[in-house]
Amino acid sequence: MSLAIVDVGSRNVKLSRIPEKDERELIGGKGIATKLLLSIPEKADLLSPENAIIFAVGPVNSFRLSGASRMTAVFKSPLTGGYGESQCGGFAPHEMALTGINALMITGRSDRPVYLVVEDGSVEVKPADHLWGLDAFETEEALRKDEGGEVIAIGQAGENLVRFACITHRRGRQFGRAGGGAVLGSKRVKAIVFKGDGESRIDREFEEFLDEQVIPKLSALQEYGTPNIMWLVNKSKSLPSYYWEKSEFDIESIDAEAMLKYFVRRNACYSCKVACGRISRTERAEVEGPEYETLYAFGSLLGNSNLKSIIEANELADRLGMDTISLGNAIGFAITLSRLGKIDERLDFGEGEKYVELVRKVAFREGVGNLLAEGVARMEKLTGVEGVHVNGLEPPAYDPRGIFGVALAYSTSPRGACHMRSCAYRPNLAGQLNRLSPEGQAQLVKELEDFYAVVDSLVYCRFLALPQIGMGWEDVARLLEISTGRKYGVEQLKRIGHMIHSMAWEFNRREGIEYGRLPSKLFEYGLRREDFERMLGEYVGLRG
Repeated sequence: MSLAIVDVGSRNVKLSRIPEKDERELIGGKGIATKLLLSIPEKADLLSPENAIIFAVGPVNSFRLSGASRMTAVFKSPLTGGYGESQCGGFAPHEMALTGINALMITGRSDRPVYLVVEDGSVEVKPADHLWGLDAFETEEALRKDEGGEVIAIGQAGENLVRFACITHRRGRQFGRAGGGAVLGSKRVKAIVFKGDGESRIDREFEEFLDEQVIPKLSALQEYGTPNIMWLVNKSKSLPSYYWEKSEFDIESIDAEAMLKYFVRRNACYSCKVACGRISRTERAEVEGPEYETLYAFGSLLGNSNLKSIIEANELADRLGMDTISLGNAIGFAITLSRLGKIDERLDFGEGEKYVELVRKVAFREGVGNLLAEGVARMEKLTGVEGVHVNGLEPPAYDPRGIFGVALAYSTSPRGACHMRSCAYRPNLAGQLNRLSPEGQAQLVKELEDFYAVVDSLVYCRFLALPQIGMGWEDVARLLEISTGRKYGVEQLKRIGHMIHSMAWEFNRREGIEYGRLPSKLFEYGLRREDFERMLGEYVGLRG
């Protein structure tokens, strides 16, 4: 595996090989990127030249295979001050895997806007003055015309250092969470172009295994996309609504069935037969989505039943480059602050059209948007009113008051309130555990965190490795042998997963961050504080 370290301030590009021992023990992707992040100065300022962002692929990403076009980004989060990570699908990951560069570490700060071209085992830094000020869609279109290849880019939110700015690819795929777009913006890096000339790899036997044993179980995802889960979460009274005041919502106007009115076509990542993406169109917008998380963030969380406004807010957020989960939570908190008279802006629930305009104001830091652009944790400090976040990251669409395992997962995820580091919501909703009991949750969360630390180092798609219905440890070991030629036992992989997860927490602890405490709002009903403390205590015991 090859590593390129680019100091965009000096334009220096350093190329090297990743040690074979690290390849074997850390696999790639998240594992390699996390070790690289530990090399930045301790307590580095969040938006300083000393911070770094590492993009990495793993051993499977050069394969023409469903679920294999994924890549990871790891950085110190401008939103949380701790470990930041995000994954992205689409076409760029496979393209990067064919460039001869497996990990790209960007440091420093340029004195002018630039973009990077990764090609033929090296990296070139080029001027981007003509791109600065464009949105992410316009930037990608311009660079694909000028350079070819595949492009990831920031919009104006990243340029303006919105703390939850994302990095966009193909008009709807994102490195969404924790503010990677602001890190690129702080370095004056507008985009990265990947131009691969390597040869794609194929394994027909593993492809047949996915076709016969995994993908058929994802038929609902293929038909409806991620919004299909909304009815189950709502039925279980675990759908956050009215900025965490309630846990259920009248979803008929914004659920998967309602979205069919605006459905245009399905969309897929490179060579993926699941094709879970869904393009929606209104008179004013066309977007990939909204995904379930965005339907929650711009819908139930804001008491908003206007699906058209959700689609248009989603499109604008993608275009300007912002994480919809954090953005929706910031708007929801602003509604609370407005009701309390803590801000001058008049905001309330159910004002769908107003939220579309707020998206623009946040990206450009105009008026109240400047406050929202700081994220809920900083809004909390500035106003003295408690918001809903865990270690600075705003929670996704699973209410821990109805799924106890999620409460623990939000606390122990290295990046803050996150459902993807363990996917613990799925076994709970499926009845594998009693979702309203602390019993067995610590063991579940710990095992799933270790599993997905390995999956994110491959780097492989969650949807083909979901608990109960997707690939398991033995399948991952088999895929690793196919892609690397190395045999891994299941217990060995579990130790590797534990080590990679622990490395992420090593970074957090040196930055002064421990397992997260839940806000008082999440103990108002359903979840008792003593149940949370029991789960956390059992988890700490398991981690050792």
